[in-house]
Amino acid sequence: MAIVIQLSQAEVRVCTLVAVERWLTKFGSTDRPNYATGKRFGKLEPEINANIRANVAEWAVARHYNLGWNMPWYPNELHKARKNISDVGDLEVRTIRTQSAIPFWEKDLGRTVVGAKVLDDEYYSLVEIYGKFQANDFMSDEYVDPGIGGWRVPVEQLEI
Repeated sequence: MAIVIQLSQAEVRVCTLVAVERWLTKFGSTDRPNYATGKRFGKLEPEINANIRANVAEWAVARHYNLGWNMPWYPNELHKARKNISDVGDLEVRTIRTQSAIPFWEKDLGRTVVGAKVLDDEYYSLVEIYGKFQANDFMSDEYVDPGIGGWRVPVEQLEI
């Protein structure tokens, strides 16, 4: 059973300000091939919106589980040094917009993933948290999504 977290205007403001700074820090960077393809085919939202959505979801997860948010604000050249730092506490947060299953990849091996969705795309103030799962438990053919080069877990299989 999912839970909906209502964020205050102040919480959304902080998440948005961090998203703008992150977007400016990465301004002009080259997209990874899979992301560039998604953008080219109109499947992905603009980078600044994606940053706001991700930050809001991560903050909602941090608040719900009472864990620290590891604030994703660093230039691309530091990514290799930070790639093992989880989004929230020791959790990886994955969001969905148009799908009904949470994506994850090989890089999530050994990690706990939390699935979420920002319900309010006007003010980014409502986040539905579907629950968490161990990535290893779903790395099987049943959950493969060749379109993303990873796997997807249906939200109905997650528990808070």
